[in-house]
Amino acid sequence: MNEPIIYQNVIDTLREQLGFDFMALAMEDAPSGFSVRWRVASGNLNNRYRRIVLRSGRGIAGTVFKTGKPLLVPHVDPGRHVPIVLDYPIVNTEGLTSIAAVPLYDSGRVKGVLLGGYRGGRAEMTETHCLEMAAASASVPGFDGKELVSR
Repeated sequence: MNEPIIYQNVIDTLREQLGFDFMALAMEDAPSGFSVRWRVASGNLNNRYRRIVLRSGRGIAGTVFKTGKPLLVPHVDPGRHVPIVLDYPIVNTEGLTSIAAVPLYDSGRVKGVLLGGYRGGRAEMTETHCLEMAAASASVPGFDGKELVSR
């Protein structure tokens, strides 16, 4: 089976179900395991997200990978939040104004990150969005979500 196509179909479906403008899946960059790359996206404006490579602890995906905790940024104003725009390149690349990212677990270890976002101030992310994304992440193939149940 072609994994990117399977992931693409799941991300497209989740974005529609959850009502986000943008959704993406990041995974470890094998074989190094020290960098994270956005693999598939839905609702993207362009394909620049594919060129974003992050080290553990950097950017949205790297931060979620390192901490194993969801990340919520309810409102991003590019004029006022310059560090967010510079530290989170996916926000700038996709013109996101509100984001939430949750870790995807496999055997108790973070193996992926699911990101949802809104553009143009259409809506603000809340903790409820994080919980919905965490619940929906169980439908992403290759991740068991065991860690989410215990939280």
